[in-house]
Amino acid sequence: MEIIYMKGNGHPTNNQNISEYVALLYQKYSHKLYCNAFHYTSNPSIAEDGVQQIFERILLHPDTALHVPEHEIIYYLFAIQRNVMYTLTMDEYKNSHYPLDYDDGNDISRNLIDPEDLFIRYIYLDSLKIIFSTLTPDFRDTIIFHYFYGFKYSEIACMFHISERAVKKRIAVAKKRVRTMFQKEDFL
Repeated sequence: MEIIYMKGNGHPTNNQNISEYVALLYQKYSHKLYCNAFHYTSNPSIAEDGVQQIFERILLHPDTALHVPEHEIIYYLFAIQRNVMYTLTMDEYKNSHYPLDYDDGNDISRNLIDPEDLFIRYIYLDSLKIIFSTLTPDFRDTIIFHYFYGFKYSEIACMFHISERAVKKRIAVAKKRVRTMFQKEDFL
């Protein structure tokens, strides 16, 4: 059995022992952190992702965790969890959207409902194809990937190698252009 040499506050000194120490912290506190994550979200997969990211951050920056006394480590973990869960919930909120859906649940129907934009209620599919064909490929692809295929902003950003902010801007500009084209055709 290997002896783990600890520093003065009860923490290990070398890198292999640091990962063992983080594994012990995970074993000891992961359930408490997982249960506490439901104060921030009710989604179990997001809660589990939050717990994983807490310990990933500790492994990335072990020096800060080593300076925390052993009896205060749970408060340190809760502080990290608060920041991680805030980031996860904000990312989920930014990337959540309602996809376009058929009004009667039938794929044969020609009318679509856009649940987020109340001013565009029913869209005739042929005119939609014509209008989307007039958009530039960048705007057309981003709005189709977001609303039709259900991709999140971050996924589209990785696909096109641009920032999430640029994706959001492209979708907003494309929606604005689609609205003006609908106004020209007297749909609104």
